[in-house]
Amino acid sequence: MAQMTVKMYFEPMVEPIFHSDSYGYRPGKSAIDAVRVTRTRCWRHDWVLEFDIKGLFDNIDHGLLMKYLALFVLLKPDSRLTAHLSAKMMKNS
Repeated sequence: MAQMTVKMYFEPMVEPIFHSDSYGYRPGKSAIDAVRVTRTRCWRHDWVLEFDIKGLFDNIDHGLLMKYLALFVLLKPDSRLTAHLSAKMMKNS
């Protein structure tokens, strides 16, 4: 429930700044859409650029991320939403 609340709060604010070619976890976009666009573009260009983002989010500077989020949503350092975003994800045993 808390994650959905955060999503509902942030999504309208940050959605307009995403690149139109970003498909991950975007409203109205899917992996199938990304594949369709990729197939179309493969016929137009004779090169492909592959980028593996495995582990990318594990290596993001959390302080820097919070700084940039604050620019868009004007979070207060002591807000409950900031505390939720700062919480570490617990691993399942």
